[in-house]
Amino acid sequence: NNIVLRIVIILSTFWCLNAQSRIDGRIVDESTNDPLVGVNIFFSKTSMGTTTDKDGFYSMKPIPAGRYELVISMIGYKMERQDLIIYDNDRIALDFRLKPEPIQMAEITVTYKKDKKWQKDYTLFKRAFLGTSMNGEECTILNEYVLSFDRKSGLLMAKASQPLKIENKRLGYEITYYLDEFELDDVYVRYAGDSFFKEMQPRSKRELDRWVKYRRVAYNGSIRHFLNTLGERFDLRYKMDGDSLVEQVDWANVSRRRGKDPLMIEGFDIYMVKPGKSGNINAHFRLMNKQDEIVYPGDHPNELKLSFEKRLKVIYRRESEENNYSKDLIKLRAYSFQESYLLLNKDVVTFDKKGRYFETYMIEQRGYMGWERFGDKLPFNYKRPE
Repeated sequence: NNIVLRIVIILSTFWCLNAQSRIDGRIVDESTNDPLVGVNIFFSKTSMGTTTDKDGFYSMKPIPAGRYELVISMIGYKMERQDLIIYDNDRIALDFRLKPEPIQMAEITVTYKKDKKWQKDYTLFKRAFLGTSMNGEECTILNEYVLSFDRKSGLLMAKASQPLKIENKRLGYEITYYLDEFELDDVYVRYAGDSFFKEMQPRSKRELDRWVKYRRVAYNGSIRHFLNTLGERFDLRYKMDGDSLVEQVDWANVSRRRGKDPLMIEGFDIYMVKPGKSGNINAHFRLMNKQDEIVYPGDHPNELKLSFEKRLKVIYRRESEENNYSKDLIKLRAYSFQESYLLLNKDVVTFDKKGRYFETYMIEQRGYMGWERFGDKLPFNYKRPE
């Protein structure tokens, strides 16, 4: 019996190990069919990636189920992107033929640091892109010389001839950022691109402990934390009955108890705009009640849809504002909570139950969430320690 039990355990373990999703493929030059060595293959905004071997082959595993943007990049070739939805136990074969592309490198001279106009534009770019939080201020762009700037009708625009190499010493990441767009005016900043995170090697346990602490702080109260909490709350409120979604019988009791509702447990309060009001002042908002609907079933089991009118006010009560935030807003003091506003730029925005959303610019963040910038970002596959 013991022998049979051991065989069952071994077979079960073998099945679990081999049931994980993976992607395998080969990458070659489109013109010559020669294998390409050292091509970067990664899921955008994560730390999940690999490179091709000497024969152009690559493999990515294990891959958790979910929606991803796969990026294939190599200097001297046109970047490829492919949207994927990965299910449990998927085995996907993806080959790519990369098209050679001349490197559009802006003329660089050793005098760029003495160019006062470039320096002024770079300072504005760095503040707007990386942010002025403690995380943002400890970020360094190692190859800033690949950036060029242009101004048009009060708009500052930036381009990068090569991926930006960013070092975030406070969170412990080396980041490669492929800048697609950057625009800054007196009111708004818009930037978009693909990023790949790589964990830095700590010099000591003390430094690693600091990174763990600061990553947790960066996650807490973020848009991803908020959306993840909405996902947990949806699963607590509803269950599938055949093909129908029904509300749990005890939802009314759960939503009244501070120790049960995920929003209350995680420290979020949500305020909705009162009927007939614009939401431009605090008096226009009311606290969301247990029957309000802002989250709906998605097209896939792990996804949900967010929809609401006008805007939401989101208060996060587990952390105070940074002093830098109050300085930037010329406030007399930092509040003991973080106040943000969310606006949707389309009727419905899809997000997954891990709090990730993929539609650029569709969730507009203002207030504290809007003040936090790329220097405060974590990879999508970051998991907060329990």
